Amino acid sequence: MEATLRKVRVLMGKDLADLVKNPSMLISLALPVGFSLVTRFALANASDQVAAAATSAAALSRADQVLRTFTLTSALAMAIGMVVGMTVVYGIAEEKEKHTLRTLMLANVSAGEIVASRALVALGATLAVATASFFVVGTAGIELLPAYLAVGALGALPIILISLVFGLASRDQMTAGFYSVPVVLISLAPIFGMYNEGASSVVRWLPTGGMNELMGLLVEGRLMSVDALLPLGVTLAWTVAGGAVFAALFRRLIRDN
Repeated sequence: MEATLRKVRVLMGKDLADLVKNPSMLISLALPVGFSLVTRFALANASDQVAAAATSAAALSRADQVLRTFTLTSALAMAIGMVVGMTVVYGIAEEKEKHTLRTLMLANVSAGEIVASRALVALGATLAVATASFFVVGTAGIELLPAYLAVGALGALPIILISLVFGLASRDQMTAGFYSVPVVLISLAPIFGMYNEGASSVVRWLPTGGMNELMGLLVEGRLMSVDALLPLGVTLAWTVAGGAVFAALFRRLIRDN
């Protein structure tokens, strides 16, 4: 166990250094915050318009919940899509292209240790960006921040594991650009699902669909209710499936090399 923890710490240091010194990855960290700033200005008058159009206090409260859910979910979705897509898909593809991954294999580094390092670095970067986006959007009080980050962490895990699979499937960084597109689209799916009931019924079963529903329950003050069990189960199922596929593909890659 001590040797595993030591390897993970070393890998995290390497992954974090790769993140900091790569301009493209740094830009991917800034884009979600910029998107949140644009969202804040775009919806600046929405609350006043909703208040003027509301016919009752209940209608006003419900409209306010919808707006808060949209802004908070959008901030998380952008943070997950941009940060994870760049730091994981491109990161793994770069390691393959430079034969760093093969060196790690020969050094007896396991799939679990690589997952732990990549996941922790990507998760930490995602939550840092999500925190900045939370304050930039400014539609929720500070008391919601811990639960907001917990929901974001749950939503990020399956995307991180799926991104690891796409990273291993990439031949080089150019191919990684193609494979990162579905990662971003899946991450942003909750945003588009809010515009259409039909799309929403599909989005709820996607890796970030559970996160979207949990965020809605959080805004409504029902995060700890029985209604959270289904979206939580969907998120955990995608996490387990992503981990299993990555472990299988990693072993195959070892045999191929």
